[in-house]
Amino acid sequence: MNILQHYLEQRYKEQQEVLEPGPVITISREYGCSGKYLADKLAYRLQQEGRGDTKKGKWQVISKEVLEHSAKALELDPSQIEYVFKYEKKSAIDEILRALSFKYYKSDRKIKNTIKKVIYNFGESGNAIILGRGGSAITRDIDKSVHIRLIAPINWRTEVIKKRFRLTNTKKTKDYILDIDKKRSELRNEMAGGVTVDDTHYDLIFNAANFSYNQMVQIVIDIMEMRKLI
Repeated sequence: MNILQHYLEQRYKEQQEVLEPGPVITISREYGCSGKYLADKLAYRLQQEGRGDTKKGKWQVISKEVLEHSAKALELDPSQIEYVFKYEKKSAIDEILRALSFKYYKSDRKIKNTIKKVIYNFGESGNAIILGRGGSAITRDIDKSVHIRLIAPINWRTEVIKKRFRLTNTKKTKDYILDIDKKRSELRNEMAGGVTVDDTHYDLIFNAANFSYNQMVQIVIDIMEMRKLI
């Protein structure tokens, strides 16, 4: 076999190879539990140790990228779809006014379906850690996936948020945390197609008050190894 023929056959095999979806990690969290910090530490550790699918590039933490890619797919400015991630709901009147105001109007359903597709594509592409956005419900059918939830007692989370933002009013802080929790839950359920997302949707649930982030990272990696996800 000459060199050119061998090269062409090899290239053909590479192009025909279908990469398995994933691996993907999703992180859901109660407000006051730092999912971003856990995601960053996981991505760093997985990348440093050369884990995951080496054909799929570096490990990425996916958060604001969902907004950017969704807006681009819809040919809209990110500010026009940001309301979804601020847990705001649009009424029928809002929809009519938006349709009259924007030349390239997209319905609320179209926007949210596009967001779901973008999240799924990130998961399918692999080496992705998706933070929030209902990622666990959207990527559940990807075999090489692990879904994590962070919880903690409300009093513990209240103290964390008070310290983070230098707040003094305990009751107002607690009420705000519970309101964010409620809105996040509503968004998760909506992204899941109206299904109630409960604890059974997650593979691992950590009480952030009882585990260090290094401990959580090690447990996640151990579980992924046992399940042959990395």
